[in-house]
Amino acid sequence: MRAAPDPAVLIGRYLSGMARISPPIRSRRTARAIEPVPTKVTTPDEQATAERQDSVYHIYMAALAMLAILVSVGLFVSPSEPDVIGVLTVVDFVLCLFFFYDFLRHLWKAPSKLKYLCGWGIIDLLSSFPFVLETRWLRLARLLRFLMLLRAARVLWESAKVERRSITMACATFLIQTLFIVICIVVLHFEHSAPDGNIRTAGDVLWWAMTTVTTVGYGDRFPVTIEGRVAGAVLMISGIGYLATVLGVVAQTFVPKHHDR
Repeated sequence: MRAAPDPAVLIGRYLSGMARISPPIRSRRTARAIEPVPTKVTTPDEQATAERQDSVYHIYMAALAMLAILVSVGLFVSPSEPDVIGVLTVVDFVLCLFFFYDFLRHLWKAPSKLKYLCGWGIIDLLSSFPFVLETRWLRLARLLRFLMLLRAARVLWESAKVERRSITMACATFLIQTLFIVICIVVLHFEHSAPDGNIRTAGDVLWWAMTTVTTVGYGDRFPVTIEGRVAGAVLMISGIGYLATVLGVVAQTFVPKHHDR
């Protein structure tokens, strides 16, 4: 008489057969979890356009950095000239706005935001504060200007690494910016004491220079002296040539580069 099979052996065989027929639910979940996540595919045209846009951004940041160096030197060299200080202070405030935007851009793109803030981030933030000329804040102002110069040197170095050919455009931008400031100072010097003049303050001359260099010309502010009119003509001609160059560079950033097939 054959002995009855052991119930434990039968249960083991049953479970072994079920495992061969259907994989465990846990394995299915694991397989779904390790499926690769689809990534966005960037076309060569999109990548080239992004590189050109980044190059243009570095061009203008390099030009602003060179202008910041010039303004920082001017603020300390001529503290007794109220007209010059008025123009340079307004320009310095605008530059600080651009540098603060650059700080936010670096912070947004930084892989480790804490590492960036503990390194160059704190310098970028402090160098974004405007210049203060009061005596009690003079040491702080000198420290902030030193940080601004340090940051400007770093921006120039980064721009040169991105595309060395872009330095030419950055130099052209720096020249028109320098010419803009010099003409503002010259015009304000001759116009603020003219009997029939209507350019009296730094705000007046900056508004006039902006409308002149962009060829808008509202006509509410205009030079009445010979020296002021000559300076205005130089600024107008320079602005037309520079705007043509800028429009050409901007157009290239939106036109994809196709290679000949």
